[in-house]
Amino acid sequence: MLEYINMKFMLFTLLFLLSANIYSQDERSFRDLFKAELDKEVREDSTEEAKYVVNTPLYKIDLDGDHRKESIFYELKDGMSWIHFLNYDESRLKSFKLDVNGFGAKVYKVRVRNLSPDVLGLVFYFYEGLTKYTEMNSTVRLYFATIESQNLSNIYMEKGPIFWEEKRTRQGHYFQRPNQLSFVDFNKNGTKEILIKQGNTSSVFMYLKKGKWLKF
Repeated sequence: MLEYINMKFMLFTLLFLLSANIYSQDERSFRDLFKAELDKEVREDSTEEAKYVVNTPLYKIDLDGDHRKESIFYELKDGMSWIHFLNYDESRLKSFKLDVNGFGAKVYKVRVRNLSPDVLGLVFYFYEGLTKYTEMNSTVRLYFATIESQNLSNIYMEKGPIFWEEKRTRQGHYFQRPNQLSFVDFNKNGTKEILIKQGNTSSVFMYLKKGKWLKF
């Protein structure tokens, strides 16, 4: 218990000392996921019995270090959003549902980072959509995916925080709430935490295991 309290105190202390977004050289950012055609068999499988479907192209990446590239793609099917993980042979590994709040929802960015020697992390930037009822509102939410010990049976997804928000009230007031994201090993245990900063306010997400996160 004392160790946990000391760890939490250390995290908050380091937050005050951190002045900017910290990016490591081995960090990779991926954009433009929406410009190619899906493999025909994957497209036919994913659109079965659906009335309305939008797919992104397959994004190829080696997720388990065996020098064979797995695939990830985003799918909007009948108003529901999904992230699909496919094996190197394009057989289905895992699928995760993302919550949609309005029109135009999509994944527009993915960041991939080794959180530790045994944990690969992927951060999905998901535009939840635009709503226009009494107020205009649109948001981007983060989803954290992790793969442990290069085992593709151990793929987990966690719904993360709001990363960006745009709003116009009935009174005509408009604002945006952008954030910054960094990977920092605060407690020097070999596993990087995810730091989300908005102005002088910060949140830290510490990875535990089996897809579980602890927020400070």
